[in-house]
Amino acid sequence: MRMSNEPNLSDNILLKDYIDGSSGLVDYQKLKNDDWLHNKLEVWEQADLSGYSKNEEFAFWLNAYNLFTLKGVLYELEKNPYWKGNTSLYTKFKFFVRRKFIIAGRKINLRNLENKILRKRFQDPRLHFAINCASYSCPFLPGRLFQAETLEEYLNQLTSNFINNPQNIRFNVEKQVVKVSMIFKWYQKDFTTSGGVLTFIENHHKTSPSGIKKYKVEYFKYNWALNDQSPKKSKLSLNI
Repeated sequence: MRMSNEPNLSDNILLKDYIDGSSGLVDYQKLKNDDWLHNKLEVWEQADLSGYSKNEEFAFWLNAYNLFTLKGVLYELEKNPYWKGNTSLYTKFKFFVRRKFIIAGRKINLRNLENKILRKRFQDPRLHFAINCASYSCPFLPGRLFQAETLEEYLNQLTSNFINNPQNIRFNVEKQVVKVSMIFKWYQKDFTTSGGVLTFIENHHKTSPSGIKKYKVEYFKYNWALNDQSPKKSKLSLNI
């Protein structure tokens, strides 16, 4: 049941207008010139979560992570239009830890939003394929906002999209090796309730070979470069 104070998601399909569907790259230049994000951020900043169901809260915080990551990127690009993303330990610390946002009336950084709210409170490994950290190797930014009513279906869809992309999961049947995203190494313990990483992959991969639970696991190098689809030729201005 939709709560009276739940953010209005009637225009929730608009996020896809800023994303290249084949590459997952984001048009930050277009995004910063549009009032859509500015208006959404105001709603999330002032939201009152009292009375929310668990699914409504889960959807809210998944959206919050993605929306405020976009805000953080636009701040960086405003200061430096040639910013290449969180490619060093320092930039990661500054972006995910030091920078704080007001969300639902509380001050929080992205690291705590992910680890202390999303992972700890909801304990659903599919969240790792629903949030985007603005890098090339991240799961694609979802094309629409999450809603409680369709949350289960959308999480399954995004998980399937990620796992069935050979850039993230690749099998070598002859050598019995599966190469996977570093996400599965960093958050390995989150998949234990689903039978472990290989069982989780097997359950979501459309054409996984038989016997993959005996495969050796290797990892793709993670590319932290900014998932920007447009060249930065002029300085961005930001009014949020």
